[in-house]
Amino acid sequence: MEINREELNHFLQHTDSTDLKELVDKVICKHQIELIQKPSPQTLLVPVHDPVSNTEFYAGEVLVTAALVTVEKENGWGMAMDDNSELALQLAILDGAWAAQLYLSEIRELAKDGKRNLMLSQDCEQEMVAETRVSFDLL
Repeated sequence: MEINREELNHFLQHTDSTDLKELVDKVICKHQIELIQKPSPQTLLVPVHDPVSNTEFYAGEVLVTAALVTVEKENGWGMAMDDNSELALQLAILDGAWAAQLYLSEIRELAKDGKRNLMLSQDCEQEMVAETRVSFDLL
């Protein structure tokens, strides 16, 4: 299971917060970090594809928090769901560390854990939805 930089933000949001904080603290203690944009709440439009008309439209907005840093002069960007400044900053620092080729194996393992957690959560949700499925053959 290979992880690329574009997936980091998504998967790291689903890792254990204690493990995430420990790795971020390690990066902060040993490397030069500069805050470019402090974490700020923003909204994103959510695109939805309409299969009938084969067009896209925006279903609404989602609240996110974004931050931008440099780690050893490499840009790092983080975006977290909801109003979560701490997580957005942590994600930005690890993204910058990834760009600077620092702690790649540790970041990769955290992201893999997050991906596993996300898949387990989705499987559980799908099982709950499947229980509500109605068989029209019996009606």
